[in-house]
Formats: sequence, C-alpha cells, structure tokens
Amino acid sequence: MNQRILLSVIAVTGALLFSGYGNAESRAQKKSGSSVEPPPQKQLSNKTNQTISLKGIPFGKPGVKDALQKMCKGKKFNSMHDRCSFTDKSNVILLDYETLVDAVASVTLSSDEALIKVVIDGSTQEMLTLAKALEKKYGEPLKKNTKVKIETGVLLDTGAFVVKEAEGNQLDKETFIWVDGQGSRITVESIYSDYNKGGVVIESSSSVAAQDPAAKRVKESGK
Repeated sequence: MNQRILLSVIAVTGALLFSGYGNAESRAQKKSGSSVEPPPQKQLSNKTNQTISLKGIPFGKPGVKDALQKMCKGKKFNSMHDRCSFTDKSNVILLDYETLVDAVASVTLSSDEALIKVVIDGSTQEMLTLAKALEKKYGEPLKKNTKVKIETGVLLDTGAFVVKEAEGNQLDKETFIWVDGQGSRITVESIYSDYNKGGVVIESSSSVAAQDPAAKRVKESGK
C-alpha cells in the first residue's frame, strides 16, 4: 500500500485503521447480488507450481502460532499495539504479502493453531498487480470476468437515503484463483462492488471445503 501507514502517526490513527477493518472478511466473502457469474473462461489444467503459504507458513498445518507471532513481530506497529498474541480466533495485524506492503490483514487460526485464512483488502490496481506477481510464482490461475452494476445513493422526498442501481452502468470485475495440491486456495478479486476496492483471500483446504455446500453435506453425513 505504498507505506500508507506511517509510524509517526500510529498513536492517532491506529485505532481507526483497525476498527474500520472489522468487516473485511465479510466483504471479501460477500457475493454481490448485482454481479452475474458466467461460466469460467479458462479452466485450470493442473495445480499450482508450488504449495500455497503465507511467507513460508503453511495453511492447515497445526502448531504454526509461534511462526506467525515471529512474522507478526517483524512489524513495529504490531509489537507496539500487542497485535501478535493471536489469542483470538481472528486477529487483525499488519503484514507484507507479495507486492502488498503494510497491508491490514485479518488472520484466522483454528483451535489447534493451524493457519486457516488470511483476508486483505486493497485497491483494484493493487489487486491486479498482485495477481500478476502470483501468476509468476504459482503459475496460470483460473480466471473469471464478470460485470458489477454501479449503485448510487438517492435521497427520497421523504428524507430517506437509499441505494439504487444506476441503469446502464457496469464495471468489469476480474477474479483469479489458484489451488495447490493440498487444496489450499488463493482468490484475488479486482473489485468487490461499485468502487475501486478489491481484495485477496488465502485459505486452507478445510476453509475451502466449508464454503462448498456439496463438500459440507458429505462431511456432515459422515458424523
């Protein structure tokens, strides 16, 4: 993010920065009702070139909390604000990920201290740049192109403020997906809705399966 977060103003802006990120994961997972998903334009012929990880920390492997804490403490902001304890299921920290610098990330661990999910928001340009870097690292992804309808705020005569779709206006959305041999997945979205903001989700195979209705039914039937 081009060093947007300056340590000289951390004491003033830190709380606002992290409180504004509380819904990052829900935004990343939200499927826009105005977005039309056509069939994938290009299918993956095989898995990624290498195992997906977070700076060398694997996904879905128990007992990685210590490694995450060490990585977390590499950012002075995290240490100053005690962000590296990872006592909660979901934790918000600063980290560097590929082309993203000082990214605000939501990190989710399981009860056995396995890394389950990392969610990072960013601008559309940042996500497109990240996708290119990931393609060089992991190989060609599954690519999807969709349309997102633009929504605008309208003030009604009653004084109520509502959001309506702007007729005839759409934005192009690009989605890039990598899956490794373990089933871990990276999903980069160039845009979430009608503004210049997208995000990346890196997750373990268990997290991916939990979102797949068919896989979830099979898992539940085996209980």
